[in-house]
Amino acid sequence: MKNVSDSFQLRSSKTPKRVLALVCGAALLSLGACSMQPKLSQADVSTIQQCLAQQQAQSTAQQQQQAALIASLAEVQTRLTAQQQLLEAKPQIIEVPGPKVECPPVPNAATKKRRAKVAPIIDKQIVGLREQALVAGLDIVMQARISTGVSNSVLDARNIQMFERSGEEWVRFTVYNPTTKEPHVLERKRVRFQTVTSSGGATSDRRPVVEMRFTIGKLAQKGEFVLADRSNSEYPLLVGRNLLRDVMLVDVSGNNLAPLPPKDEPADKPKP
Repeated sequence: MKNVSDSFQLRSSKTPKRVLALVCGAALLSLGACSMQPKLSQADVSTIQQCLAQQQAQSTAQQQQQAALIASLAEVQTRLTAQQQLLEAKPQIIEVPGPKVECPPVPNAATKKRRAKVAPIIDKQIVGLREQALVAGLDIVMQARISTGVSNSVLDARNIQMFERSGEEWVRFTVYNPTTKEPHVLERKRVRFQTVTSSGGATSDRRPVVEMRFTIGKLAQKGEFVLADRSNSEYPLLVGRNLLRDVMLVDVSGNNLAPLPPKDEPADKPKP
C-alpha cells in the first residue's frame, strides 16, 4: 500500500509541469503566427478608404438614376392614361345657328357645252340694222346697212379703173365723203372678181374685190368689199355675212347700237 501511494504522489507532482509546458508552447506558437501576418501602412489604409467612398458614390448615383427612371415611367403612364380617356370619351357637338350655305351644283357636260357656246357671244359686237362705220385711212364716216341676207359686203366706188403694178392687178377708184362730197382717190390690189347679178336676174357683171379696213363700234377689222356704184342707194356701205360672221351679232330691233370711236383713237380689237 505504501508503495502504491508513493507512486501516485510521484505522478501527481510531475503532471503540472507537463501541462504548463504545453500551455507555454501553444502561446509561443500563437505569438509566432501573429508576428507572421503583414502590417498595413497608412497609404494602404487611405487607398482602401477612397475605394470604399467611390463605391458608395456610385451606388448613390445608381439609386438616383433608378429613381429618375421610375419617375419618367410614371409620367409616361399618366399621359397614356389621359390620352386613352380622351379617345374613349364621346365628343360633344355644339350646333351654332347661322346662315345656310348652299354649294353651287357641279356643272355637267351639257352645262359646260352651253357655257362654251355662250362665252364667245359676250365678246362679239352687237349691231343694229343701221350703223356708222369709220373707213380707215380716209377718216370718213359712212352710213352702213347691216344685212344678213347678203353674202358679200359692197362699198360705193366710182370711176373704177384696172391697172397693173409690179406684175399684179390693181384697182383705182374714187370714194366720196357723204357729208362734204369731197372725192378721195384710192388704189388697192385686186383680190379677186365677184360676179354680181341684178335684182331681176337679167344681167350679171364682174366686179373687182379689194380689202379695206373699217371700224364699227369697238371692232376694227380688214374685210373684202365688192366695188360698185351705189349712188342711187341711201347707204354707201353694205355689210354682209362675210364681215358679220363670228364677230358681230345683229339686233334687228335697233339702230346705231355700236358707238363709233373717235377718229384719232385706234379700235380696241384690231383684226388683221
